[in-house]
Amino acid sequence: MYPPFDIRQLYYFVTTAEEGQITRAASKLHLAQPALSQTIAKLEATVGVKLFERHPRGVSLTPAGAAFFEKARVAVTAAQEAADVLGPWVRAESALVLGFSPSFNPIARPIMRRLMAENPDVLVRVRHLHPANRLVDLKSGLIDAELMLPPPPSDPDVVVETVFHSPRYVLLPDGHPLAGEAAIEFDEIANETFPGRHPSVSKEWSAEAWLSDRRGYDPPVTTETPLTLDEVWALVSAGKAVSVLPGFMIPPIEGHGVCAIPLSDVEPIAIGLARRREDTRALVSALFEIALDLVAKQDDEVTRALRPPEIPVPPMRKEPALPGGDISH
Repeated sequence: MYPPFDIRQLYYFVTTAEEGQITRAASKLHLAQPALSQTIAKLEATVGVKLFERHPRGVSLTPAGAAFFEKARVAVTAAQEAADVLGPWVRAESALVLGFSPSFNPIARPIMRRLMAENPDVLVRVRHLHPANRLVDLKSGLIDAELMLPPPPSDPDVVVETVFHSPRYVLLPDGHPLAGEAAIEFDEIANETFPGRHPSVSKEWSAEAWLSDRRGYDPPVTTETPLTLDEVWALVSAGKAVSVLPGFMIPPIEGHGVCAIPLSDVEPIAIGLARRREDTRALVSALFEIALDLVAKQDDEVTRALRPPEIPVPPMRKEPALPGGDISH
């Protein structure tokens, strides 16, 4: 037997319960307040029980309403996920949504512009992602591809290709003893304090940013846990931390008390492009081919983004040879 109400009524009910007020819920739902009140009243009449208590400050759930809310919220979420997963089939070959953190703009734009130039009838859209949504929106079908770093561990649901490598830079306050150096080696910053990890940021990215693998343990970190580049700038500028960032993140953050110096003996960081394994559309494949081709042809705009031209990158310093030759084997 099917429930005697539809998903739209559940959605309106859940929104009203979360907002605690008919007026705010109606505004959020872009409805007239009387229309929402009528929908809620109709739902209560249909289920045969009072779901809300009305009072001067708004509405609150009755015991029955609270029990109903827990299940209704799950149903609404499941319905939204069911709609989202159809996104790739709805978009087909006529549209593509690329997701990435806002800091990826410098390397995402050349890819998108080339894709639009070669496919003028395709609608190319951007979805800026919160760190907590890493791979989440991709797997749900809200986006078709995602730029990320570092590439994630093997995942049966996604295909990830490394499309770029960006050299790393050390961000220092202008008054730091190393601020005047042309290049810095890892050992010179190994014991510095780094920005703390925000709860929404993956442990993999924090380990990369802290260069934990290089020293074998995590460095001292601040109690502050920055999420944006501006917040990182504030910590570094105040002398509370140093930070290691890929080259394409440097231009928006350098200056005003902060300098960026190449990290000469640490390998560039890999930047991955991910898609769902089941998504074999020609348009998605074209996106991957364009990203790889831009690097292969050393596209000026991509090169400038990955390695800001005003900051030269010296060659990697070689470790001195051990006496008696290589005994690592």
